[in-house]
Amino acid sequence: MYPFTRFLLGLAGGALAASITYAITTVPPWWWLVGLVVAVLIWFGELIADALTD
Repeated sequence: MYPFTRFLLGLAGGALAASITYAITTVPPWWWLVGLVVAVLIWFGELIADALTD
């Protein structure tokens, strides 16, 4: 997958996760944290999976 495509998917996934979390709780640290964690996992998921399987 192209790096920019993965970036956009991570951005969209993080925004979606953050918006769902914001709908449940409006405490800023939680929805920021959830959005960032989801985005980072999507961005670096392939590298993490490769490191874990080696």
